[in-house]
Parts: sequence; C-alpha cells; structure tokens
Amino acid sequence: MGKRVISMDSKSMVYHRSNCRYAKQIHEKNKVQIKRDDIETYGYRPCKCCSSVRGIFNNEKGNILKFTEQHGMDVDLLDNKLYIRTDVGCWKIRYKPDMDKLVLLHKNYVDDRISLDEVENGQYHRQVDIFQSDSIMKYIHYIYEHDRYKKISITDYRRLPQDTKKQKAHYRSAMKREKRRNARRLDTIFAEIERKEGIKALSFC
Repeated sequence: MGKRVISMDSKSMVYHRSNCRYAKQIHEKNKVQIKRDDIETYGYRPCKCCSSVRGIFNNEKGNILKFTEQHGMDVDLLDNKLYIRTDVGCWKIRYKPDMDKLVLLHKNYVDDRISLDEVENGQYHRQVDIFQSDSIMKYIHYIYEHDRYKKISITDYRRLPQDTKKQKAHYRSAMKREKRRNARRLDTIFAEIERKEGIKALSFC
C-alpha cells in the first residue's frame, strides 16, 4: 500500500499524501512516512485537502488540464466527482474513504460525446483492469489509451498494434467484434432482400 506523510510535532494528528501542499510545508526533520494501512491505528486522520477527488485534482490540476486539452478530453469536477468525456465514452473518478483511494468507473460506449448534463444518465461499471490509485493523472493516461484503442477498433481494428500480450488480446477481441458486426449486417441485408422480394422461408414437414 502507499505511504502517507505526517509531522512529528503536529497536534492535529493529520496525515497527507506526499504531493499535498501541506505535506510540503512540513519541515524535513519532522517529516515521517508511514504505510497507510498502519497510520490510522496511531490515531491519525486523513487530510481533507488531499483525501478527496477535489483535493487530489487541485494537487495535479496543471498536469491534468495540460494533457486533457492537448488530447481533446473534456474534464469537469462536480460534487467531488471527476468526469472525463471523450468521443467514445464517459468516465467517472470517485474517492473511496474506506480505502483512501480513487476508483475509476466507465459508462459503456456512446454514439457521440455526451453533454455535461448527461453524465449521470445510464449506468457506470467499475473498470476492473486497472487498480485503485492515488493519482488522477494515472487514470487520465489510462483513459486516453483505452479510448484511442477503441476508436481504432471501431474504424479499422487491423490498425491496432500487436507488440505486447495485452495488445494482441485487444486485437483478437476487436477482430471477433468486427466479425459479429459483419454477420449481423449480412443478416439484416438478407432479411431486407427477402422482405422486398416477398420471399418466404420454406418450411418442411
């Protein structure tokens, strides 16, 4: 588990993430790092500044806004939840107090980038192939790569890279999806031809 920072001469009994602005104000001789799993047994409580989506976002804000603007991703902080919208999906980052960690949720594919008013419409699911994190930027990078792959697989899965085992698995999944889509398209075409030509399915006794 990640470590947290405390001040040995502080009476507030608060612990911080290492990039918290209050942690950076602690004098080096008083600064101690302790495993997060152990720290609360000593009576310390989480810092309200860095133990929330808003606090973590503010600590990483410069890097987040620079990256998302560069890659055309919409980012909005609402009710201590962070929403990231791309052309092919909508994501939500929440803070879990019991774990003192961020979790990433994903709304299934949308036809086009949804508006901010629509972010809570429909169901989100937990993105299980990435663990809980202390960093929003880690999730932002994951979202960018995930949705970049998704856009390629929708337009032409054959352009997907196959350098690693994970990439090869993504390639095979995209190929299977494309085959299923092609089969459905053929079924639709044949059904339309039969309808127009008045062809009825033969039945045998």
